[in-house]
Amino acid sequence: MDLMISSVEGKSGKSAIIIALGTILRERGINVGYFKPFGSSPEYHNGEIVDGDTLNNLTLLEIDDDVRDACPVVLEVPYAEFVNVANPVDLRSVVKKAYAKISEDKDIVLIEGSSDYRVATSVGLGDIAVAEMLNASTLLVAKYSNDFVIDKILTAKDLFGRRLEKIIFNKLSGYKRSYVDGIAGSVLNKRGMDIVGVIPRDPLIGGLFADEIKESLHGEYVVEPYENIIVENMIVGAMSPNTAVEFFRKTRNAVLVTGGDRTDLQIVAMEIPNIKMIVLTGNVKPTKLIVERAERNRIPLLVVTEDTLTTTERLEKMFDSARIRGDEKRDRVKELFESFVSVDRLLAYLDMD
Repeated sequence: MDLMISSVEGKSGKSAIIIALGTILRERGINVGYFKPFGSSPEYHNGEIVDGDTLNNLTLLEIDDDVRDACPVVLEVPYAEFVNVANPVDLRSVVKKAYAKISEDKDIVLIEGSSDYRVATSVGLGDIAVAEMLNASTLLVAKYSNDFVIDKILTAKDLFGRRLEKIIFNKLSGYKRSYVDGIAGSVLNKRGMDIVGVIPRDPLIGGLFADEIKESLHGEYVVEPYENIIVENMIVGAMSPNTAVEFFRKTRNAVLVTGGDRTDLQIVAMEIPNIKMIVLTGNVKPTKLIVERAERNRIPLLVVTEDTLTTTERLEKMFDSARIRGDEKRDRVKELFESFVSVDRLLAYLDMD
């Protein structure tokens, strides 16, 4: 039986779960397909608009299906406009035809839901409707953002019914993991929900490659990265050098965003090992002294045209929606999945044990 991976809120880590599970299944000789009925990350690829998340996931899973079949409906306009002109009957027909192509000769298809299970309900492509239409079991992925997530999960259970039995909690910090294993787990178990995994938050998975930052911010390297650097945190350089030192030392693998004229902060940052990259805002080129020191300390310098506030806001959005890219991240999500998820119980759920 195919598996819908759904969630009760956005940024829960569905793609990471799919990449990890799909990689593990492929290593076991299982022919895996990937399908995303409704995509909301449009980007150009070979002159056409496709769903960027789908393209990325197909690449990491080493699946050569056409991205237009893997994600047949891509949101290219504001959602309100899309709903106004969309024909749910036609959309469901498009999804069924695309799914038939993707599922052909596959042992299992991993179906990625929308940002949360309610999204696209108005056009007939919410996760519940899709799971029914494609006859798929459901795995729910949830963050434990607060205690009320239990109610959200139980509401989803009532709506999905028999199709939803398994849940993975993802991106959990220390005390929340213990809480889920205890009180929350007991409540969910009584309602027929089986927690098959509790995965801790991992900074690497939510990190960004230096080149990703350059591409998104349309910046220009003054000093290029000496290796494929991943930064896991961001510091905004708007304080005095003395105050900054404490922040720099406490924040692991960080990118510093500061005005191109803040030479004092730049000098301090380049002497702190935790600072892995510096973004200079306002289209101000660094001095010769800064460039030479950055080259000596092997710290990439990126100059961007926008101001510090705008640059910071864009980077925050990037961290919030960081994709799983590259072998290092793929290997890490697989390692976490194998360490913290009962793969055998999940396969038994799918009659694949």
